[in-house]
Amino acid sequence: MLCLRFGLRERALAVAALTVAMVAGLAPQRAAGQEGQKVAQVVITGNQNVNKEIIANVVKLAPGAVYAKDVVEKDRAAINALGYFSAVAVKTEETPEGLRVIYDVVENSVVKEIKIVGAGPVPEKTIRGLMGTQTDHVLNTATLNNDIEAIQRYYTEQGYIAYVTEDIGIDRETGVLTVPILVHTVESVKIIGNKKTREYVFLREMKTKPGSVFNMKVLRDDVARLYNLDVLEEIQTPKIDPGKTIGKVDISVPVTERKTGQLSVGLGYSSRSKLVGRAELAETNFRGRGQGLTFLWETVASSNALGGSSSYEVGFHEPWIDKHHTSLSFNVFNKLLYRFSSTFIGGSSSESYNERRKGLNLGLSRPITDFTRAYLTLRGETVDTSNFQAQTGTTTGFISQRGPIRSGTIRLANNTRDIDKDPAAGWYRSISVELGSADVEERGAVTRTLKGPFRKVQLDLRHYWSKGGRKIAPTDKRNTIAMRFLAGFSGGEIPFFEQYFVGGAETLRGYREDRFWGDRMLIASLEYRRPLTQGLTGVLFLDYGDAWASRSNIDLPGLPQHFGFSGHVGTGVGLRVSTPVGDLRLDYGIGSEGARTHFSIGHAF
Repeated sequence: MLCLRFGLRERALAVAALTVAMVAGLAPQRAAGQEGQKVAQVVITGNQNVNKEIIANVVKLAPGAVYAKDVVEKDRAAINALGYFSAVAVKTEETPEGLRVIYDVVENSVVKEIKIVGAGPVPEKTIRGLMGTQTDHVLNTATLNNDIEAIQRYYTEQGYIAYVTEDIGIDRETGVLTVPILVHTVESVKIIGNKKTREYVFLREMKTKPGSVFNMKVLRDDVARLYNLDVLEEIQTPKIDPGKTIGKVDISVPVTERKTGQLSVGLGYSSRSKLVGRAELAETNFRGRGQGLTFLWETVASSNALGGSSSYEVGFHEPWIDKHHTSLSFNVFNKLLYRFSSTFIGGSSSESYNERRKGLNLGLSRPITDFTRAYLTLRGETVDTSNFQAQTGTTTGFISQRGPIRSGTIRLANNTRDIDKDPAAGWYRSISVELGSADVEERGAVTRTLKGPFRKVQLDLRHYWSKGGRKIAPTDKRNTIAMRFLAGFSGGEIPFFEQYFVGGAETLRGYREDRFWGDRMLIASLEYRRPLTQGLTGVLFLDYGDAWASRSNIDLPGLPQHFGFSGHVGTGVGLRVSTPVGDLRLDYGIGSEGARTHFSIGHAF
């Protein structure tokens, strides 16, 4: 794979040398009449830096042998294959003792310097480390060809399209070996098939942009980011075509949009609030700009709900408010939250407890790196709890709490998952710190006020592994092992309803909702997820965790608590069903207090 420029220059020098030899009377004799003559002597000439023994070791013709043209030609080819010479010529002279066979070589230049040109994203040091060609040695074209293959192979393994151009060559006067590399860049990127979604919504998510160095791995991650927009049904294999100029490529991404707007009205059961009437309007691609808009209204069959039986929530999300990919979201709500549900469809007296929460959440986030994002969330709400039967110390009675909560949360999240909704590979790592203040009045046998600052720190680690590797599309089937570790710590004036609650569909399956609570929390979960059919996945799970160290001094009848950590185990099986309105989850868990059925949306983590 020696370049054309190098071969022509060195071969021209070889021809000139042979011409001089002919003028001096050393012109090669015709071999036709010498076939079968005895060889008296084998001579090697022209080498200056290459050891003559290296050449002699590949020459098969020896004194005393019979001259044969095919043997001589094989010797010439073997010498040439050593890679040190730009030309190898064979001459013969007749002597009284027999034929004198001369192998005349023209050496390549000595490499004084190696100059890498156009390496692009790969450091020159890395390229040099791939090369066997070294300075202060005669250039070996066989080694150089291996170097070219190694360089091109490395670029391919890293996801680039690149090759060493035919301009590779050595300057005979200076000894500088120039290795030019052409790394392909992106000339254009087009989205094909979108009707509702504006093209810039896709392009702004992609790292593959006009003018950037093309990389197949980056394009693969771009496809995952497009899927995570949650506006596409399918992305076909991107097309990579040659650009209008050499070293350029055009990228086309064929997409099929899905229906992103949903309006649903119906009745159902909730693990927390039981019989629920519900109306929801959700749009994840508002105006075709990738904006999220939600409106939720619920009413529950409860006679003692605070502020009536209805809840509503309005939310909006703008993923890009500036060129730095800063996102904005807010959520206004007036909702009921039920705790301590005993079963999927049953009820008990303790389930009369509910919280009425009214307030606003405002969030901002911005990426720090390609996979790490910083979040700031401001929360302001007023919480009012219903009277619930509780025991505080030695007193049993009905207690309610009411008051405002104000807080700010800073969170860092690193997300390398392939498909966020159903990952098969990657990490999700998050740490958050929340600082706030409470001014809550607790009314019971004794009225008291919780007023002052509080703090919360939470760590969330999730890892996904599949033998099949990363998903390219959400429909890819993978047997997946999913792991989660969740830990939390709180301190200060923490009201009862601001503690950590563990138990139920989202944390510790096999136990009733919010079975354990306290200022500390620890949860470890392991799942094995196996696709059964298209849209149906079976799950085996193991949960372990606890919430403890509650300083509220409140116990509920039938739900004893503890101050020290006491790990609880829940195991079971589940099904994940993909439907047009979302992924449904049904889990059957067995814990130390019995077995329970849990119903929810999406994966637990």
